[in-house]
Amino acid sequence: MATAERPTGAGENLSYMSVLYMMRHGQASFGQKNYDQLSELGRRQAALTGEHLARLEVNFDTAYCGTMSRQQDTARAALEALPSPPPLRVLPEFNEYDSGPIIKSLLPTMKEEDPQAVQAAQRMFEDRKAFQVIYEGAMQRWISGRYQLEQGEAWQDFLARSRAALERVRQDNGRGKTVLVFTSGGPISAALRQALSLDDETALRLTWVIKNASLSSFFYNDRDFSLSLFNSTAHLELHREPGLITYR
Repeated sequence: MATAERPTGAGENLSYMSVLYMMRHGQASFGQKNYDQLSELGRRQAALTGEHLARLEVNFDTAYCGTMSRQQDTARAALEALPSPPPLRVLPEFNEYDSGPIIKSLLPTMKEEDPQAVQAAQRMFEDRKAFQVIYEGAMQRWISGRYQLEQGEAWQDFLARSRAALERVRQDNGRGKTVLVFTSGGPISAALRQALSLDDETALRLTWVIKNASLSSFFYNDRDFSLSLFNSTAHLELHREPGLITYR
């Protein structure tokens, strides 16, 4: 992945665009009591991504992460590899949505509407395919807005805080800046939704294909926000170890 040149806009306020890199955290601990911690593989993915950015000689003006352990540990491992790491700011709005309460709220309805969900729910924490059945079913109902949540964050509320996080970055970092955000698949897909004017279902489905320690990037100024790169793991693929590419 090469560092993209900033395009110039047209009009009276001709200026350089800024570049926002968004990195998904390394592999977390699926199936463990505490998911919100990096696995050993996740720490290696994060460190390799940092080494890649160092080789590219990208000079970051600042970096952000959410409050989640997997995001902060990814940030530390990656930034340690940079010769001149930028200051790291914590912005809770970059946290992933908490799917646990959402699934718990929607599971009774899912079981009523889909017999497959009854069996899958019994194995969801031991079987990845069973978990995916429950997870996808709950998330599809979540974004529809047609189901009342007894607990958990509403889809529109999640989108609103994701927009607020991006706006904060844009306000804090003006022209010609290069910013790095360590976050999760949900906020990255929300950024894609904003940049590409995606519908809700497409944005949600993109969340499921965002790889651990992948890099996406966007150009922005005070008016525009556009996609430059999505879900790149070329820096991991170059090591020729298929096990380095993970999704969960």
